[in-house]
Amino acid sequence: MREKIKKIAKERESELIQIRRTLHQHPELALQEVETARLLADNLRKLPGVTVYENMAEGTGVVGILKGSKGPGKCVMLRADIDALPIEEQTDTEFKSKNPGKMHACGHDAHATWILGAAMILSQLRDEFCGTVKFVFQPGEECGKGAMALIEKDQILENPKVDAVFAAHAWPTVRAGKIGIAAKYAFGCPGGFSLKIIGKGGHGSWPYECINPITIAVQICSALQAVVAENLDSTEPRVISIGSIHAGDAGNIIPDECIVRGTFRATEMAIMEQIAAQIERVVDGITAMHGAKYELDVFIGGEAVKNDPAMIELSKKSAEEILGEGNCYIIDKKHLGGENFAEYSSRVPGCYMFVGIANNQTEGRFGLHSPIFEIDEEVLAPASAVFANIVLNYFNQETEVEKCLN
Repeated sequence: MREKIKKIAKERESELIQIRRTLHQHPELALQEVETARLLADNLRKLPGVTVYENMAEGTGVVGILKGSKGPGKCVMLRADIDALPIEEQTDTEFKSKNPGKMHACGHDAHATWILGAAMILSQLRDEFCGTVKFVFQPGEECGKGAMALIEKDQILENPKVDAVFAAHAWPTVRAGKIGIAAKYAFGCPGGFSLKIIGKGGHGSWPYECINPITIAVQICSALQAVVAENLDSTEPRVISIGSIHAGDAGNIIPDECIVRGTFRATEMAIMEQIAAQIERVVDGITAMHGAKYELDVFIGGEAVKNDPAMIELSKKSAEEILGEGNCYIIDKKHLGGENFAEYSSRVPGCYMFVGIANNQTEGRFGLHSPIFEIDEEVLAPASAVFANIVLNYFNQETEVEKCLN
């Protein structure tokens, strides 16, 4: 069966590369993925046995459902995110983005392609298995939406009930031909804050007549770093980063207001709640000390993406059967990026993997969300095969268990 999977993947390789290039040339932002959704749905409709559902997730979500010919059995969900980013591409590839200010700088074009590739493989092998596969193409991941709409409005985890869920990210620090799997947390809990400091503006020559919101902002930013270093359990991964400070238009005028925006991350929700409380305490204390006012919005996103131990074992075994022994490894480091795959994996056992995309030309040159982000296209077919193998191994594993019970 492994050889069949690899053979089909190889036969589809050029087609998968072309699909990915088309997606890359026409990136669409979160919840605007109209052409992306149409392309994916059109390709799914070509596959024997696949039923296609469009306009999911309140708009641009696409779902394909494939039932094995041997019966319904268990249900596995494979998920890809499909939205692009508001970034101007700076690569010189022949298939660079044609949409100004928009780019697949996070690899979602590859994600969609290898889940579509898995659908191609499993469609050809549908007479070989008992079970149901849901191929889910989720919009709006970058804005933290899409997943909950699929769960709450479309009941994507039901009818039939999903028993396991899998996904992967194109990862620039993993070599092409390899896959890394986080031992526990693939992504952390995302959170953020927006702060408006309201002071009293005036001329820079008479600062004592003013309440300088920039000075206050600097003190708050410094104090927040101390919170991470000194006020939280140092054994737990956590971070606060300031990404945006805006105030004033001239060097000799003290402005009335300063806007500060930042993000904070952790792997445990309890730590996230502590950070949120500390942010408010620091802001309240420092602004009061200076006689300023403030408006603060602190928000916490979803749970961390936590890999299920049994699904890790299954995924690693399945990946090595396709890629070769030693080409799938466990990553002990806990990543603090955000991914709303947690909405699925917090409800259903799952595994989120990191597919290597780095080669000798690209390794170390960029990270995620970079305007020069690229993937090694040779990973598309093998990644498709890995996902197909995961599904079949899951079904076969469950079949063997049922035989033992009977």
